[in-house]
Amino acid sequence: MPIAAGVIAELEKLGYRACVIPLERLTALENEYRAITSREVWRNSPHLSRHHFDFAPPPDFPARSVLIVAAPVTPVKLGFTRHGRHYAFEVPPLSADHDVDLERIVAAVTSLITPHGYGLIDANVPTKLLASHAGLLENGYNNMGFIEGMGSFFRLSAFFSDMPPGTAVWTEHRVSRSCEVCRACSESCPTGCLGPDGYDVGRCLSLLSKEASDFPEWVHSRWHNSLIGCRICQQVCPMNRELLDTAGTGAEFSETETGAILAGTPFEDLDPATRDKLRYFHLNTYYNILPRNLRLLLDREQADLS
Repeated sequence: MPIAAGVIAELEKLGYRACVIPLERLTALENEYRAITSREVWRNSPHLSRHHFDFAPPPDFPARSVLIVAAPVTPVKLGFTRHGRHYAFEVPPLSADHDVDLERIVAAVTSLITPHGYGLIDANVPTKLLASHAGLLENGYNNMGFIEGMGSFFRLSAFFSDMPPGTAVWTEHRVSRSCEVCRACSESCPTGCLGPDGYDVGRCLSLLSKEASDFPEWVHSRWHNSLIGCRICQQVCPMNRELLDTAGTGAEFSETETGAILAGTPFEDLDPATRDKLRYFHLNTYYNILPRNLRLLLDREQADLS
């Protein structure tokens, strides 16, 4: 068995999915990515424009391939208490548990390739776009990636390696055929960003909620549904149906902690336990918008109760 195929098979035994792509494919990928990011909506978005990638390995590493690995994640909610009432809101599944996955992935791969004289280093490439072309994932009409058995709940990691890529798949970046007969996401999208002409990122609530600027006037307060981003299209997608039931509450924030966040207390002045919980779910990177988004969700829930 070619070594790349052996790596993919071993990772699948561990519950991951993977693909190996020839390094030469990165040239075309970079051109495609530059075309995407040249659009005005991308250039004008602080969140989107902060993404920067390296389309070549370090000059001192003789890479021949790129390894992309998908690790499943569990949908998660965080609990908050305000005025004696408990609330639970969804957050992106970005917990520090992924660090454990990364350690397992690197250990498994290096144990297979090191005896053959090959190495592995981290790669900073647009993983979703690369995984789409390699057939690792399918693209939903909602611009999300989907993998059988994982739905849209996975995280991608990338590595440069000097192992040969073997026989690699390369396909066009296109929407899944299953989406052609299903419009659950477009029919449920409150902002209408999933229209007949495809995905309009400028109207996507998931993007708007990550920007520090004020929401456009046309965004209704009742549309907010997640601490960061928007989960509506994922919640209604048939490819996620069996996975949503696994969602649990990952952490609880007391009345005092909730009040401190709502007050916009500087992150470094929060209670250490509060900071640790926010860091664990990578919310420290979104802390500048977290008080606003949390208040919107709490106000919506309290309006429903009144």
